[in-house]
Amino acid sequence: MEGILWKWTNYWNGWQTRWFVLENGVLTYYKSQDEVNQGCKGSLKVQACEINVSPLDNTRMDLVIPGEQHLYLRAATSQERQQWLVALGSAKACVHRKGKEHIATNPDALKTKKSELRLYCDLLMQQVHLVKTSAQCENGPEIEVRSMKETA
Repeated sequence: MEGILWKWTNYWNGWQTRWFVLENGVLTYYKSQDEVNQGCKGSLKVQACEINVSPLDNTRMDLVIPGEQHLYLRAATSQERQQWLVALGSAKACVHRKGKEHIATNPDALKTKKSELRLYCDLLMQQVHLVKTSAQCENGPEIEVRSMKETA
């Protein structure tokens, strides 16, 4: 997947557009699509990062390698963020499937899987909220939304 995301640079410059490319489990970004041939500004292995979604801003997501690197990102729309989250989650899951032997010996594997599950749970709850909001706006039937704990 590739496309434009806004990246938080610093307090002086704020949010700046960057061209992002997700390929083979690595997220790489460039100043712009036209400057790809000049080399990347940065990259990170998706397998090593935690993917956090903002509860307040439905266009925000943060990619964090604990103790090393933080990428604060915004998409143009919540749908675009959703596409990136699915692509990132899929890239992370594919990497894990390829290295099953490594997961069995990695003590952080459970923490990583819990983080992935939280991400997918958040995505699912956002979709449920969107469906419920759409149904209410169209004067449709009231949809009952139960928490994950109630259904487990």
